[in-house]
Amino acid sequence: MLALLPPALPRVLRDALRWIGPRKLLVGTSAGLLLLGLLILAGGSKLSTQAALFGAPLHPSQAMEVERALLLWNETFTTDAAHAQIFVTASRRRDILLRLTLAGLPHEYVPTTADVLADQPNAFAPPAVMDDRRRAGIEGDLVAGLRRMDGVSDATVVIAPAVEDPLSAGEDQSSASASVQMLMQPGIFLNHDQVVGIKRFVAASFPGLTPDRVVVVDSAAAEGNGALVAPARREAVELQSSIQSALDAVFGAGSTVVRVSMRAAGEERTSQRTLVTPHGVLEAEHGSETGTESGKNFSKEHTQTRYAYDTVVETRSAHADALERLSVAVLVDSKKISSAQTAQVADVVRAAAGADLASDQVVVAALPFASSEAAAATNARFSLRSWAPAGAIVAAIIACLSALSGRRAPRPSPEERAATELQAELQHEMPQTAAYVLGGLPRNLRERVLAAYAPAQREQILGWMDGRVGKS
Repeated sequence: MLALLPPALPRVLRDALRWIGPRKLLVGTSAGLLLLGLLILAGGSKLSTQAALFGAPLHPSQAMEVERALLLWNETFTTDAAHAQIFVTASRRRDILLRLTLAGLPHEYVPTTADVLADQPNAFAPPAVMDDRRRAGIEGDLVAGLRRMDGVSDATVVIAPAVEDPLSAGEDQSSASASVQMLMQPGIFLNHDQVVGIKRFVAASFPGLTPDRVVVVDSAAAEGNGALVAPARREAVELQSSIQSALDAVFGAGSTVVRVSMRAAGEERTSQRTLVTPHGVLEAEHGSETGTESGKNFSKEHTQTRYAYDTVVETRSAHADALERLSVAVLVDSKKISSAQTAQVADVVRAAAGADLASDQVVVAALPFASSEAAAATNARFSLRSWAPAGAIVAAIIACLSALSGRRAPRPSPEERAATELQAELQHEMPQTAAYVLGGLPRNLRERVLAAYAPAQREQILGWMDGRVGKS
């Protein structure tokens, strides 16, 4: 193998080592920086690797929901050929899963009519099974449609078909019915028109189903026969959202927090009042009568007066949900909003809410909000912990290179060690004694020992050596 090497290779290696010799520190530092860059590139490539977002494959409809959300969030992702798994950056997988969980995605898979038709059943399946499959597909279609409504987080639809008894005369027949459960997003409530529309939407999808046979309930199982929430509560949510959006537009999102509380009357109250307004005499009659009866004389007078007046009957009623008192609390970030602006917020909020100075309450308090610096510090600590192994490796490599660059010179030869030991022994001897000893040593060793002496002491020893040689 050595014979196959070029003849000039040993010479090139010697020249390279000779050039590196006086530049050990520079070469070691450059090598350490190069290794650090390689580690950073390796760590970056590791962070940019793709990881499966879910442990189990998704249905194409579920994958489409997740893809739509990732596109809106500007997240990078890829899918497999079957469109059943989504791959994201490994370092972003945990954050994306948390965000999807808060958004309620993906929804539970519910088979639709298209899925039922794509899965052909056994040709010998009974008609009841076919009817159940068709009804399940219709329920899935309705759920998919309700999920696309604004403010709807999820929905469930169950349809009960009509029960026909061939032995009954018709009085025991049961019509088709349906139950719908709506899970709304936080702060969103269905109004009367929406509930009516949902009933008509569900009734029109199944033969024999009428809107009055559809029951709509919310997540708390409260039946919605006109609205799924009390009017006072709905008004409080709408007012809170209106004030919060106005303050966000002025001071920026996250600078204020608004909470609205409305206290209802809690009882039905009805009062009635009758007002009578006279308008003077309308007509008057006056008459007199005189005569004799049974030998007695008599005289009669009568007067009849009719007055004109108006009668007004006023009836006032207050529902149990009628507003009795309004309270608005506004927290502003003292680090972003000045005290002068804080004083104006109360007047603006009171005017926007239509609060009464006598009974309603509006409180504005300036407090320092928790900043995102703590979260940034936590992320920084997490990043440092993740890079700790790589940092330890880099530190070890740099330490090794520093030790190599600062390593002692090559170990001295035997002649150098002998010269050093001999010079240490002759250091305290007389010059003539040292000259006598050195005169019997080989020339190379004698020159090494003499080079270790001081110039004046070396001249004395050389003088004695020259004199002894001359005598001989």
